[in-house]
Amino acid sequence: MFDPTPDLPDDTLIEMVRFPTVVRNALRTAGVKRISEIRAMSDGELRRLRLIGKANVAYLRKMLGSSPSGSPPKP
Repeated sequence: MFDPTPDLPDDTLIEMVRFPTVVRNALRTAGVKRISEIRAMSDGELRRLRLIGKANVAYLRKMLGSSPSGSPPKP
């Protein structure tokens, strides 16, 4: 098992990461299998997952090092 960090490879299975139970269950229920899928989702997409709220989105962004908006940076 791995701790969630920005250094995790994109192909890491979420089942191999020590997420809080509610986060793991929400991701599993949504069919999310890899860290890359979480990083690719916008904040809005994450919030639409059952049981994922603002605090969980902030947690995922902080722990996985992804963009807070989930959108590409403006030029």
